[in-house]
Amino acid sequence: MKKSILTVTMLTLVITAFAQVPFTFDLGLKVGINSTKITTDNLTFNGYNYNDFKSDAKSGFNMGVFARIGGKKVYLQPELLYCKRNGQSTSGSVNQDINLKTIQVPMLVGFKLLDLKLASVRAFTGPAMSFVMQSSSIAMNLPNFDPKNFKNNIWDWQLGGGIDILKFTFDVRYEWGLSNYSDKNITNIGFVNKGNLLTFSLGFKFI
Repeated sequence: MKKSILTVTMLTLVITAFAQVPFTFDLGLKVGINSTKITTDNLTFNGYNYNDFKSDAKSGFNMGVFARIGGKKVYLQPELLYCKRNGQSTSGSVNQDINLKTIQVPMLVGFKLLDLKLASVRAFTGPAMSFVMQSSSIAMNLPNFDPKNFKNNIWDWQLGGGIDILKFTFDVRYEWGLSNYSDKNITNIGFVNKGNLLTFSLGFKFI
């Protein structure tokens, strides 16, 4: 409920701002690399405590399309991306490897901080919803572990900045996990996982 209210509030502010500025539209392709660090909660199973998980950042990538709708100062940037995130966490002899593949839909509000003739500097923020693909999996060296212990969708919040040079865009953004990737399961061993993401991307506006 809080996520829905926050999203509606952001969209209302953007629509109000758009009504006061000239309309522009851009469409482009983008590709990026990411670094994901996944945190894993503790769990007690069969009288044994799995705790103090240590997480290592792992690299992944994303690719897709983006649009910019708005004016010279404020714009809305929806995106449709294929995003692959990898993560690893360990607790003693227990190792967990996460291979998460999603279709991600960020809905960002952008602000042009500096607008020159051939280049501009931007800042942006907003929510992102990801739909988890069936090919995602969790590997762990324990019996009775559910390798498909994922939610159907997850929410994140993104904040970043970028530079436009002619038709090219360069972005860096940080993504906070608002919801868990996976949940405990009463029939199989399951761990609660949540991740944060750092992404560098390059885009090209063809419209």
